[in-house]
Amino acid sequence: MKATTIRPVLNLYLIFIVVGPLLIIFTTTTNSFCQSDEVPPNQPEAFRKHRFTLFMANSIIPAADNVDGQNQLFIVPAWGIHYDYWLSPAIGLGFHNDVILQQYKIEKSDDQAIIERSFPVIITGVFLFKPSPKWTVLIGGGKEFEKHENFSVIKAGIEYGIELPHSWELNLSVVYDNKLNAYDSWMAGVGFSKFVSFRHK
Repeated sequence: MKATTIRPVLNLYLIFIVVGPLLIIFTTTTNSFCQSDEVPPNQPEAFRKHRFTLFMANSIIPAADNVDGQNQLFIVPAWGIHYDYWLSPAIGLGFHNDVILQQYKIEKSDDQAIIERSFPVIITGVFLFKPSPKWTVLIGGGKEFEKHENFSVIKAGIEYGIELPHSWELNLSVVYDNKLNAYDSWMAGVGFSKFVSFRHK
């Protein structure tokens, strides 16, 4: 993909990174459109279906180790905006978007070519499963977009959630991204989530 094509996508994504948290805060104060934080005792399944997450992480990229003077353990910052819709208390679907905030070079796994990556954007759809109330397992796929070359992605991860007051949640995550025939990366980070219901009172 040409640089002129990826830049508008990246610019819109960075705007989303800034605007997203403001929208989350706005929805928490718009009680006329959302239920209160109290869950009706006869409708436990009707609440907490929508989850919005601001994700902050460090990404470990083994394929970038020792490439063209880069550090042996190459770690770069990453941010993300995630949306999850829970079909039931244990099963959900998610739309996860992350951007790595760094320029770097990697050695491709298929032909050992050295290529440059500049602020790649990773867009994935995921399946979520909660084996217990605090643990979530996710798996999915999508695409990594970057001005030099795009790669298909397989994603897998695990998350531990800590419930906070007023339908907020703090979650600790470890996520593995396999960019097919190119390189892989690990992300370890923390997310701040807000559960929202859009049902009218």
